[in-house]
Amino acid sequence: MAIIRPGPIQGNAVHPFLRRKQGLEPVTYLHPSLEPVLRDSMGVILYQEQVMRIAIEVAGFSPAESDGFRRAMGTWRSNREMEKLHQKFHDGCLRQPGMTEEIAEELFRQVSAFASFGFAKSHAAAFARTAYESSFLKLFYPAQFLVGLMQNVPTVAHASSYAAIVERTALLRRLIGVANEIARLALTREEAAAAVSDAQELLFAVSESTLHRDIVPLETALRRYAEQIDERGDLRVGIKSGLDSLDAKTGGLQPSDLILIAGRPGLGKTSLALNIVEHAAIVERKTCALFSMEMSEMQVVQRLVSMLAEIDGNRMRRGRLSTQEFVAISAASSQLQQAPIFVEESSRLTVTDILAKSRRLQAERGLDLVVIDYLQLIEGAEDEESRVLEVARISRALKAIARELEVPVIAISQLSRQIEQRGTEPMLSDLRESGALEADADLVMFLWQKDRKDREESVVRLKLAKHRNGPTGDFDLHFQSDLTRFRDLGETHEGV
Repeated sequence: MAIIRPGPIQGNAVHPFLRRKQGLEPVTYLHPSLEPVLRDSMGVILYQEQVMRIAIEVAGFSPAESDGFRRAMGTWRSNREMEKLHQKFHDGCLRQPGMTEEIAEELFRQVSAFASFGFAKSHAAAFARTAYESSFLKLFYPAQFLVGLMQNVPTVAHASSYAAIVERTALLRRLIGVANEIARLALTREEAAAAVSDAQELLFAVSESTLHRDIVPLETALRRYAEQIDERGDLRVGIKSGLDSLDAKTGGLQPSDLILIAGRPGLGKTSLALNIVEHAAIVERKTCALFSMEMSEMQVVQRLVSMLAEIDGNRMRRGRLSTQEFVAISAASSQLQQAPIFVEESSRLTVTDILAKSRRLQAERGLDLVVIDYLQLIEGAEDEESRVLEVARISRALKAIARELEVPVIAISQLSRQIEQRGTEPMLSDLRESGALEADADLVMFLWQKDRKDREESVVRLKLAKHRNGPTGDFDLHFQSDLTRFRDLGETHEGV
């Protein structure tokens, strides 16, 4: 059975394909170049794929351009845009030997008239079967046919299922659109690195759109929360930081949280982050990803070995070590080899780079914690009007990464010089370059020293300045800078 969609042939006229199939009309081709494309359909355009092949093989379009041409024929476009496509198609056809102006125009007319209605070839067989069965029932069993129609009428009882189908297909359509745009980038961009960066941005925008959810009744949210508690066996269990006083306040580092560790240079921001990574990976066996834009992987490894072996990092760099210290380094190295820690060292990383690498790691090995050192070194878009807007955009994107991957994301940040001029403890407004940081972060932790006594005793104060889902607090830490190791001294009491 041949299924012909309405198109350039209207009314009761018999379709050319049927006439040729019945031998009532000779098989002809507008131009010899069309024969390889239209041989199976006897010189008549029947499928969407044929439109694309004509655009490629006859008019000289690229594959991406041919798909854009096919879609443009089926949707509204401005007169100027359609004229450009018409001219490009016309000029391409005229490059074929023996092609005339009249043939090129007629071919464009047939293609544009058909493209809005035609089947994809892969769908034709399924449609033919459905159409045949429907026609048979309607002709011989009309009562059963009507009952079947009534049973297949959509009802509000299935509204949620229909909505899920619409949401899924809408996401797939966006993905198809992005894929076409990526193909266009690959064909038109001269710089490969810029094309890859833009492609990652497009894909990130699609994945970020899945985070927007519909309004949910409180009853549904409570049910999900109860299920989450049953699964965990505890109300809030996150990744432990290794600092008991801090963990008692936060319940650990929670999935989907953006956590900022901020301070002035030299107070151990990177060291604290590495302490957390070391405890999470070695003690709790959590998979950690460390994106370091400030240190090389060798420097990261040296700090971790120094921390575990408890050997002065300066002595390790100089190489003046005793036999006992070499044994300690070997033991520490063995521990680190078994730890699921992954390091990415790059002086130039964008948010989309971080998302792509994290997503790949999560798919291949699983992922529990992401650490970024440090936030102000992440590259933003070149067309941002100011650095403040750029940092705000980066901050929102990091929060989106935490939510999409459902892991805690720790970002190290600098504080402005105002704290040194003011001589008091840091405040949220001291976060450098953007007020969006304090708004987007779920936890904000400041490292600072109160006075000369703190510096002499190597005491660093940890101020939990913001905790979106719990209490804040102040904690005293002992910082062994030669070992890059923090030790918990407990919560700071009033008047100390």
